[in-house]
Amino acid sequence: MVALPLHTRRYHARKYDQAQLLAGALAKATGRKAPVGLLTRHRETQRQVGLSEAERANNVAGAFAASSRVSGQRVLLVDDVFTTGATARAAASALLEAGSVQVEMLTLARAFSLE
Repeated sequence: MVALPLHTRRYHARKYDQAQLLAGALAKATGRKAPVGLLTRHRETQRQVGLSEAERANNVAGAFAASSRVSGQRVLLVDDVFTTGATARAAASALLEAGSVQVEMLTLARAFSLE
């Protein structure tokens, strides 16, 4: 399990990473591991709230880097909220580029508009 990470600056401002907390709890409940550092957000991005789907994709493009330790591994990417999928796709791309053989996404919630 790999949590979709916050940028270091945002983590220090918040003092916690909600996706890592979810991944850790899920890993503990299922007897798996959720190591920190397999995926990093090496470029700070602006908040996605209020951005269009295209703007969201541009905002997170190239923002993630994955460790070579994911090479040959099936990865469950964990996050708190799924909106357009732009962040999940950018993170999954980094994991696949680092050699993951499969990436699946699990989120606690799905955000959408009824408009």
